[in-house]
Amino acid sequence: MLEAVLSSIKDDFDPVIAFPDKGPFSTALQKRHIEALTFPLGKYPPGKKSYSDMMVFALRTLLCAAKLARIIRRKRISLVYINGPRCLPAGVMAAWLTGRPALFHLHLILTRKSEIFVTMLCARHATKIVACSEAAAESLLNADRRLVSKLDVFYSPLLKEFRGVRIPIEHLPPSDHITIGIVGRITEVKGHRVLFDALTKLDPEVRNKIRIIIVGAPAQDCLEDLRYARDLEQYGMEIGFQEKISWTGFCEDLDRCYAMMDVLVQPSLSEALSLSILEALQRGIPIIASRTGGIPEIVRHEFNGLLCTTGDDNELARQVERFVKDPSLRERLRLGAQTRLNDRFSLTTFKRNIRRVVYRLCGDDSNEAAAAHEGLSAWK
Repeated sequence: MLEAVLSSIKDDFDPVIAFPDKGPFSTALQKRHIEALTFPLGKYPPGKKSYSDMMVFALRTLLCAAKLARIIRRKRISLVYINGPRCLPAGVMAAWLTGRPALFHLHLILTRKSEIFVTMLCARHATKIVACSEAAAESLLNADRRLVSKLDVFYSPLLKEFRGVRIPIEHLPPSDHITIGIVGRITEVKGHRVLFDALTKLDPEVRNKIRIIIVGAPAQDCLEDLRYARDLEQYGMEIGFQEKISWTGFCEDLDRCYAMMDVLVQPSLSEALSLSILEALQRGIPIIASRTGGIPEIVRHEFNGLLCTTGDDNELARQVERFVKDPSLRERLRLGAQTRLNDRFSLTTFKRNIRRVVYRLCGDDSNEAAAAHEGLSAWK
């Protein structure tokens, strides 16, 4: 989403991006002559946090807020854009210290009580809040309905237009197997294990027709992800699917991966808005997914996909079995998936909306006027 924001404002602002550490994204931005700085926010592992983790994070947040405030003054930054809850405390503190407006972009579902409490308190001091889906917005508004006055929903857009050719349903060659795809980071919340549990409950006839392609990799600096990926691979062998699963790892050629799929399965335990679902529907691929977060805002049950209760492997197994056994259902869902995506998810719509907010916060209500080349600080 930071890439989408940058593409929206690059012609009128000089962005300065602050990252918690160096990585391929910051390197790529520097090659494009976009200033990328490193601030010592440190790593904050997923899952339950210890008291020491929280104390260290609090101290680092104070340090980073002070450093960011100095940068804001020195570079005459006009607006602080905060790209996610982890950076929210330091971002709003730096904005408050320097008297600058703060724009907070929420693109996840808030679930843990401590996370909700801290985000709510800090969000009260943000000038404007943008959420990537109605579900993400509601997870914050449930904590404080007063935030509704400063909150808008701008759906996360598809960054690239699919230029491939869709094969009409009637011209699809017959196949003796169905390929299920799952795309995204290999981490527990994405629900790979739920899919594997569902596979064990299928009839042998259905199991024999299924192939799996898993696109994605664990975060290399996250021990929980690495452990989960190893356990998942072992579990795949235990249930007798090792010969039926293709593990692509991190893959840049997503067109090739999606072209292999008959259906995308997204059994997420929590999902603010799934870009992989948007990418699949863009290519005419139907969906089987959890009824969680922002997914029902994209997937229409029995039209372009099938929805099931979050974490319910029995229901997921039933929906997969229906898809495999019923050719007429597959054709109907494929036809629904080939329907043009709503303009809410277009990059053009997102750019128009985010530019309007940025201009307004920087003191220019005209979306068309050319802004002076002042700084836009993005705290990621």
